Amino acid sequence: MDHKRIEWLFLIVFLLIDIYLGVEILRSPVNLSNSNANTANTNIRTEMKADGIDLPNNISKTQSSGYYLAAKNNDYLNKKISTLSQVNVNYSKGNNLLTATPKNAIEVKGTRDEILNKIIKFKNDPRNVPFGKEYKYEPTMSGDNNYIFVQSSEYGNIYDTNAQLIVNVKNNMIDNYALTYLGPVSPVRELQSTISPWHAIKAMYTDRELSNNSRVIKIKLSYSKLIEVRGSTILLPSWLVWVENKTTKNITLKRVNAFTSQIIQTNTAYNVEK
Repeated sequence: MDHKRIEWLFLIVFLLIDIYLGVEILRSPVNLSNSNANTANTNIRTEMKADGIDLPNNISKTQSSGYYLAAKNNDYLNKKISTLSQVNVNYSKGNNLLTATPKNAIEVKGTRDEILNKIIKFKNDPRNVPFGKEYKYEPTMSGDNNYIFVQSSEYGNIYDTNAQLIVNVKNNMIDNYALTYLGPVSPVRELQSTISPWHAIKAMYTDRELSNNSRVIKIKLSYSKLIEVRGSTILLPSWLVWVENKTTKNITLKRVNAFTSQIIQTNTAYNVEK
């Protein structure tokens, strides 16, 4: 009886050891993969630091989500010209560009925030700016005498020259504005996962889109133009990365396809002189 009990105990112990070893074998590849990934991330950060590239603290490694969106090309702005009773208007249908100057002087004095609040009040009045309430202020893109707003939607803001309001100030007065508008947007495919902000930064560095002696000052998920097809503009989620040159202090906006991690080469990149 005692011998049989000992044999059973040994059998149970061996089974437990086998189970333990089996679990460890299954876990080992995962741990090795995570270790390699962490080592690679550390190496890239070290390389960036050696190149004089500064990054924000704690860039997220968490994926997000987004849609492919479509905006039907239509002459939205031209249809609103008759309602703009407080500004003198010029409209270029070919460029979908509306420019206007106030009929009466509009003074905008005070602090930056006070001036901004007056400009927002101006652009939210439909007699001044069509669809003005759909535009959100973007401080990183704005300079000392121009205030830039981007078209917003329920899915996110749109960063494109075809969906932008620029209000210019001169001598403490609203001098003029330039407006483009894409119109309403809607999803054309189901919600999809995107890459993380950190993945976007790594892709930029690998593709040499982060120059030496630069600083990443902001990363944001928004929408950018992909293509025009069948009378519609197709937009996709993209990681927008604002990069400052440490020497000149100029800021350049870069874009990374949030689905594929490819750099989006467009003619909408610009420099902002502060």
